[in-house]
Amino acid sequence: MSKIETLDNFLGGKLKIYQLKKGFRAGHDSVLLASAIKAKEGDFCLELGFGTGVVSLCLAKRIPNLDIIGIENDREMLRISKKNIKFNNFKKNIKVFAGDIEGKIENYQFIERHSFDQIYANPPYFIEERLSEPVNKNKKIANIGNKKTLNLWLKKALTFSKSGGTITFINHIQNLPEMLTLFSKKLGDIKITPIFPKKDKKASRVIISGVRDSKKPLTYNQGLILTNKDGKIPKKIDRLLRNGIGFND
Repeated sequence: MSKIETLDNFLGGKLKIYQLKKGFRAGHDSVLLASAIKAKEGDFCLELGFGTGVVSLCLAKRIPNLDIIGIENDREMLRISKKNIKFNNFKKNIKVFAGDIEGKIENYQFIERHSFDQIYANPPYFIEERLSEPVNKNKKIANIGNKKTLNLWLKKALTFSKSGGTITFINHIQNLPEMLTLFSKKLGDIKITPIFPKKDKKASRVIISGVRDSKKPLTYNQGLILTNKDGKIPKKIDRLLRNGIGFND
């Protein structure tokens, strides 16, 4: 695998992120997920599947004094994410550890159960039966799950979420029915935000969040349209991508 890296701008250059030139590369999904997380100053946050760290770095850039833990099982991503944390001056706020999200809970001795205010993730989108495998190894790890992936990732999130804590996932729209079923078993105040690549096109992604032990009903947010018919980026989306603002800011 090529170890050539690029240094890419996020949030209009407010963040500089090292990424493999050939391999998993973070993009709009990571920034949109960060903008959907309703954290407040001082929250204890956990990212499952930390990757290069873009989601947590965007979140930390928007909200001061967060304490963030990341879990990542790919050795190359761990190396790069630690470099990104240091390069963007967030070593005091963000720490990342090696861990298999689908592994045994006994392997997570470094964090306490039911202790996090915010847990968020971008789980692998596709199951193996539906998608030909990427040639690149860490692209495969990031993109291809199995029939148990979403269930296992949500179980880990529930294990570490405190009562009243929020869990937020971004995923492919085809997995919304499964996620909605899983979230509804343990979470309330569920919010669904579809993401449309272009106006008048079908949604391709969805952000879903829920609050542990809440009894509030499900609501659908207005969808995010990433590109207008004329090919231009809507002002709200431009502000999200360039400034890292929250959905409701």
